[in-house]
Amino acid sequence: MGRRLLACALGLWCAGAAALEVPYLAGQVNDLAGLLSEAEEQRLEAKLAALERATGAQVAVLTIPSLEGESLEEFSHRVASTWKLGQKGKDNGVLFLVARKDRKMRLEVGYGLEGVLPDALCRRILDNLVRPRFRAGDFAGGIEAGVEAVARAIQGQPLPEASHQERGSQELPWWGAVVLATIFLAVVGTFSLGALFGSGCQSWFLYLFLLPFWLAFPMALLGPLGGVALGAAWLLGFPILKLLLSRTPWGRSFRAAHPELVRFASSGTRRGRGFWGGFSGGGFSGGGFSGGGGSFGGGGASSGW
Repeated sequence: MGRRLLACALGLWCAGAAALEVPYLAGQVNDLAGLLSEAEEQRLEAKLAALERATGAQVAVLTIPSLEGESLEEFSHRVASTWKLGQKGKDNGVLFLVARKDRKMRLEVGYGLEGVLPDALCRRILDNLVRPRFRAGDFAGGIEAGVEAVARAIQGQPLPEASHQERGSQELPWWGAVVLATIFLAVVGTFSLGALFGSGCQSWFLYLFLLPFWLAFPMALLGPLGGVALGAAWLLGFPILKLLLSRTPWGRSFRAAHPELVRFASSGTRRGRGFWGGFSGGGFSGGGFSGGGGSFGGGGASSGW
């Protein structure tokens, strides 16, 4: 028994020793991978210092040679939490991490900035503005574009548009769009019919539950305007159509002529109740410069190049 305990203790000690060490916070730009010249580093430092003076938000850049086998998300969260970026109580810190050999990058966002830098926006910044420059070997330009986009989002300004070439590199092939549209119609369409022809509170719960899906999926396929249009159509059209189906002679005759839809809706609302029940118990846990005591919960996005 004693040997087993000793072996377990040694194993745990080795695992802890093997973890990638959090580097010292030397400034708002910590270029350990050597991706920036001295002038580029100073320019970024000045920009981030000005952002902190104007908004209180603390944004730091860290480049490392390699993750050495560690998870990007775990290491990024560990660095941001150790450095305590952002003001205490406001949690307005951001870490921009780049791992050169792994060709991975991440924006780690503090609790207080998750509203202005949601995961989808962080992914857009990395994929549309940073990735094309990194692929072209312009690491300084990519880091600066990412920092500029983060600063603009924090200050409530619109992001710069990606060039046509950058947008083209992110477009789905036609068959990918067809696959996503098919999945969307099969899954979201099924629950939508369940909500439309169902009855009771479960029907209205599904109506509200599906609203983000009617926004997000069409936005990915058709762009922001397409997502907003279909989301608005679902938000306004569902109550009107449901009222017509349940309160008008046409609606009652239609339901009577298609009893299979009513049966389908009944099973759909049961699936919706089970789906919600499966999630009800869960949750998400997730130099002259120093962190201000901010906290992080896993918000942000990761990407590669």
